[in-house]
Amino acid sequence: MTKNLNKRITISRKSKGLTQKILAERLNISLPTMNHYETGKRVPSSAWLANLAIEVECDPGWLLTGEGTPQKNIEHLDPFPDPATLDGFVLVPRYNIEASAGGGSVVHSEQIVDHLAFKAEWVHKELGTEPKNLLLVHSIGDSMEPTIRSGDLLLVDRKQSRMKGEGIYLINLDDGLMVKRVEWMLGGSVVIRGDNTVVSREQVLPSTDLEKLHILGRVVWVGSKI
Repeated sequence: MTKNLNKRITISRKSKGLTQKILAERLNISLPTMNHYETGKRVPSSAWLANLAIEVECDPGWLLTGEGTPQKNIEHLDPFPDPATLDGFVLVPRYNIEASAGGGSVVHSEQIVDHLAFKAEWVHKELGTEPKNLLLVHSIGDSMEPTIRSGDLLLVDRKQSRMKGEGIYLINLDDGLMVKRVEWMLGGSVVIRGDNTVVSREQVLPSTDLEKLHILGRVVWVGSKI
């Protein structure tokens, strides 16, 4: 949904006859950042896009998706919009990293490559969290099949970085980024395993080695290709 977003930012600015410098000052960003947004080198946050829509009086839905028309009657604009939403949607960043559902994947880059839109109401009611806590990564490997397949898109809630019983978590262990089912045991040890018992072996991490385990968040949604 962020395809050609940079072009729509430029169109919305020029529709008001504003220079990059003036708009950057009004929206409290630097001129180089403004230029990066319009050239597509960087993707702005949902909060910034919401403020842009208000500043240039354009339809936030069009700004986000390209659908509809740029102009929106100012009389229908919410004078106190939620800066994290655009017409009922929130933007969740997708990172250029892969979480291994196998033996571990080293993190080489944490650059945000784009954003995906989710219904704000769904995020709050179904996931019970805030948009700022969410991130998207891809899974590789087959150790979590059939629950998670290689190539699936994983929505991770960073707020749930402390384990609460058994669950599927995005973890960092021995410098490897993995998505695994994790369970606390009574003695303080932690069991890490995949759902595919054919290719995955259970790993028990004793309580004395828990400092090696870093929980980055809990997987709360999986998107798959059919």
